Amino acid sequence: MKACFRIAAALAAFGLLAACGGQNRRAAARDSVETVEADGFAPYNAKDLAACSAAAAADAQKSAIEAAAGLFISPSARAEEYEPAKQDLFRTPRLFVKKHKVLFERREGDSLHVRIRAYIYIEKVAAAVKGPGTADARGRGASCAVMLDEYLGSAISSYGDAGKALSEHLSRKSSLKPVALQAMGNPGDENLFFEAARASGADFVLIGRAEAAPLSAQVRQSGFYAARARAELKVYETGSRKPLSEVSAQSNGLDVSEEGAFRKALASAGELLGRELSAKAGQFVKPAAAVTVRVKGLRDIAVAGRLKSAVERLDIDSADFDSYYGGEAVITVYPKRPDAQELASSLLKTGVLELQLDSVGQSEAEFSVIR
Repeated sequence: MKACFRIAAALAAFGLLAACGGQNRRAAARDSVETVEADGFAPYNAKDLAACSAAAAADAQKSAIEAAAGLFISPSARAEEYEPAKQDLFRTPRLFVKKHKVLFERREGDSLHVRIRAYIYIEKVAAAVKGPGTADARGRGASCAVMLDEYLGSAISSYGDAGKALSEHLSRKSSLKPVALQAMGNPGDENLFFEAARASGADFVLIGRAEAAPLSAQVRQSGFYAARARAELKVYETGSRKPLSEVSAQSNGLDVSEEGAFRKALASAGELLGRELSAKAGQFVKPAAAVTVRVKGLRDIAVAGRLKSAVERLDIDSADFDSYYGGEAVITVYPKRPDAQELASSLLKTGVLELQLDSVGQSEAEFSVIR
């Protein structure tokens, strides 16, 4: 009995130590500091060199933060997605720079040039860049081309309200991402549309119709027009043109003008179509196979950036730089062929860094830098 008690106590103590160790590591990662060398410039002012120097150092700090943030920015990320995070980073640089050391300072023409070594809180930068919802916005999955005919009453609508609302919802919330197609000779020709979708690399084609009409025979009530829109959409596999799924939605709109009510109803119906399609996407969109790449022994953020660039040049769909801590980078890679050994071999052949392969499994490959 006493022996059992001692064993249970030992296991409990071990579990507590392990939990504390995990907490300490997470805390250490959050407070991890990595160095970045960066240049800054400011207008040269001989009458106030101190202010001039401080301005150049502040500019260098922004450059250092941006270099660290660049690790976590996807090449396919749109500028409007990154810009708010970038402004937040620059607005409060003290939150991300623990300290800095001036390496040199010299006048160059009308500017003061300062180079610093900045000590960056790398995890804080990563969290600010990724932010809530950023990963969902980029998402993983498949691409689609959308052709949605729209009508305001009996008239063809050129506004595309339902289509825009549908595409915006899919871009933000779904694994099914719309692609832009080049202008076709006859936009209503489905054969041409399938060919254009195939040429653009779209995995699926979405074809449908949305129309708005007065909600009731009494068109105008209390100074407002009321309308109802109905929309339906069919999903096809691009290559085979095989029908895979279909969704429908209806919604109301209210506005001081009849056209405004029609457009609001169409936009709302498009949004609902997007929700329905997102819910069904798992039935025909295959989940992307990911390979985790770990590389140890990286000297600094600049070298980690070279590794990121090398990975992005491989034959892959995309890659996410997940973390950098203690010289170790973790990158989630979505290769076109889910073969971790092939991916590992390709990375070794790039020659960007001298790497050795430590281990490779079904979904993970570990490397270390040869010093």
